[in-house]
Amino acid sequence: MRTSLSIICLVSLHAVACTSPILGAECAPGYALCGGACVDIQVDPEHCGACDSVCGGGQSCTDGRCDGFDAGAFAFDGGVVPLDGSSGADAGRFTDGGGADGGTGGVIDGAVADAGASDGGTSDGGTSDGGTGCEVGELQCGDRCVRPSVNARHCGGCDMACAAGAFCVEGSCTDECPSPRATCDGLCINLASDPDNCGACGIACPSGVCSASTCQAPLAGHLVLIGHDFRTSRPSMGSIAGNAVFLARENPTQVVVYEGDALPEAITGTDEAIDRVAGITGRTWSRVVADDASEVPLLLADADVFVVYAQTNADDMAIFELSKAWGRALGGFLGQGGTVVVFDGSGSNDGTHRVLVHAGLMSVASRTDISRRLLSVVAPGDAIALGLPLRYRAELSSVRFETTESTTVVSDGTGPVVIHQIVLP
Repeated sequence: MRTSLSIICLVSLHAVACTSPILGAECAPGYALCGGACVDIQVDPEHCGACDSVCGGGQSCTDGRCDGFDAGAFAFDGGVVPLDGSSGADAGRFTDGGGADGGTGGVIDGAVADAGASDGGTSDGGTSDGGTGCEVGELQCGDRCVRPSVNARHCGGCDMACAAGAFCVEGSCTDECPSPRATCDGLCINLASDPDNCGACGIACPSGVCSASTCQAPLAGHLVLIGHDFRTSRPSMGSIAGNAVFLARENPTQVVVYEGDALPEAITGTDEAIDRVAGITGRTWSRVVADDASEVPLLLADADVFVVYAQTNADDMAIFELSKAWGRALGGFLGQGGTVVVFDGSGSNDGTHRVLVHAGLMSVASRTDISRRLLSVVAPGDAIALGLPLRYRAELSSVRFETTESTTVVSDGTGPVVIHQIVLP
């Protein structure tokens, strides 16, 4: 937590009035001298991250980054979500189309080009939590996001510090930085795969993907919202779940799943639907459970797909907290070509889809129960529709979404039941 101005004035022997956080001839720790005044560049919108770096209209400054609506951010257009790769740290912005949340999602900074860079400092290897969670490959320790694979103060987990002078390599402390790794800003980095030090220290990949010491071309990501929770299912409807997961090209497909407050029968039904498609297509998948929501950004570093089961037993605040914990990581994951699949169904909360809405990844106003209705596949050429009959019946607790999103795969004739967004870099 950053020290308040009033506390600085009380503890400083040099401060005679609480008008400027200047200690002697220098600014207090955490402040920078800009135009003759000491300002907190972590929160000042006129000096955000650096002197004279002004945030756009309506934006606030959080953790040295401009957050909130900006006219330069990209909006959804025809179901293709563009990631702005033109300006480094601003890459990956999404706009929230509004809806019933009244704009609480706003704009998040997916920070595709900066993914994982927040532990690059030599002081504590982390940044303050900006309220939208950690980047892909990071873990939140207190109010900071760190990479426990290389952070010597949090090596393998929070507060698991290495001895002085030791390095952290793949989450374990070691006295030396072994070849072919290299020391970059005091960290022992794998130059073959680190997206911020790809092939050599300081070479950041715009796509956020480094392989064999070479920055890889950006891939299209996939964002899928499915209005079935799979408490009950039939083979035809079940194809949707498996097809969504196997949008990922890798085989076996590495899938991180979040169970949270999902019903046991929904978890079992969804997994069985995925297994059925795997058996038909010859694909295989590896299932890794995120026991805690805070683990998701870290686990996504090695994942191809992220699955969120329908959170039927969660309250609305719990769903909102998920969006805060995951927003930034999901933006970065999609920008690196990952697939995010969210299941939803009828229940007492406002819907699992609110995770995407609050995070600014999709615009959905509400949902409506459509159990037992006859549904139509309106985009039979979409990969999600592979093996689906042109018409099938919605099982119990199925829902449609009230939205302006135009990439409908399945509809009840009034609105979409299955939405598939392609996320372009």
